[in-house]
Amino acid sequence: MVTEPHFQLTTRDHAILQAMLERHGGPHDAFVSLLERKVRESTLYFRDDIPPNVVTLNTRLVYLLDRTQCGPQMIVQELAAEKPGMLSLRTVRGLALLGLAEGAVFRVETGEGSAELLQVHEILSQPEAQARAAARREHNVVSFRPRRATPVAGPGPGVDFDPDDDPGPSAA
Repeated sequence: MVTEPHFQLTTRDHAILQAMLERHGGPHDAFVSLLERKVRESTLYFRDDIPPNVVTLNTRLVYLLDRTQCGPQMIVQELAAEKPGMLSLRTVRGLALLGLAEGAVFRVETGEGSAELLQVHEILSQPEAQARAAARREHNVVSFRPRRATPVAGPGPGVDFDPDDDPGPSAA
């Protein structure tokens, strides 16, 4: 059963699609219809908030084309002819996969009445998820120096010292 997919884009990917739509000077074909739909219907996420199982620009993935496995390929923004292992965002297939979550199925019109059934099979790497993982690794390094158990200059006679009682900074 094919259901309507939910498109999820980073704000950057959405801005790229908007610019592509604004600059388009050609005929209103299947590609432009899909481009308009992605710009209009997508849920937008900041780079740090996009789920890791969603296809974004420069994501490496394996997908199914009419139930035949394709990939791994990377979704790229290039204008040049397709290179092995890369799928341009400027193709109907590349545009259709952008913003889909792992497991999502999408029927895309390719023009002249034909259609393809695309399914995101597996996300191999997503740049936003990799950046978050790298940031977590950097922030997990904890350095500390244990507090002294006894004060250098005692608090005075009759006052117990509590090393966990931090009065904060002194007033100047």
